[in-house]
Amino acid sequence: MKHAVVTGGAKGIGLGVVRELRREGWQCEILDADPAGQAVAEEVGVAFVRADVTHPDELRAAFAGLADRFGPIDGLVNSAGINRTGPSDQLPEADWRRVIDIDLSGTFYACQAAYPHMPPGSAIVNLASVLATRALPGRVAYSAAKSGVVGITRVLAVEWAARPIRVNAVGPSWTDTPLIRDQLAAGTLDLEVLDRVPMRRLAQVEDVVGAIVFLLGDKASFITGQTLYVDGGYTWAG
Repeated sequence: MKHAVVTGGAKGIGLGVVRELRREGWQCEILDADPAGQAVAEEVGVAFVRADVTHPDELRAAFAGLADRFGPIDGLVNSAGINRTGPSDQLPEADWRRVIDIDLSGTFYACQAAYPHMPPGSAIVNLASVLATRALPGRVAYSAAKSGVVGITRVLAVEWAARPIRVNAVGPSWTDTPLIRDQLAAGTLDLEVLDRVPMRRLAQVEDVVGAIVFLLGDKASFITGQTLYVDGGYTWAG
């Protein structure tokens, strides 16, 4: 049985990945800073470990414990992420740091922590975004972080190919998750953005999960260093 860890797995895309991997027969654990993840994990039927991706020591201990308990880690999905919006000239330093710390540094720290426990043939999928390639005003921290995730993905793919560990990313467009619903409710996102998406809809969690699970699997065994944009055509729409 293959074994995967999903950071940020208590909700949204991360939880969707956990559910799908379980359906496909994987042993899977949720790693999340939110203590509410415990109840989610119990409902899904997986183990939960509470850890903050911004704390490398916590992550090293968490991954070592999971490997000791469940065996080598065949798959890692880095789904932990937040967003803070606002005009770039007014964005508080605390908001900038928080987004970079979780979305960018947290992705790297999790990869580092998992690496010693990942056998040959294992795979990592990082959550990037269409905003790694396209500009949306008010998202400077998020765009910077997700652009960095694409860079991390490429470098680790090259460095870790000898083992081999494959490292890829998935870049969704706006996806129907609690994060997006919160932005819509707060007025920091307007559904007019869908006018720029050729398929004229939000991505569904299942759309993104399918790409992630594919990249974790054996059918993607010669794919590494890539970012697969799940965006309804937005990236190339002009």
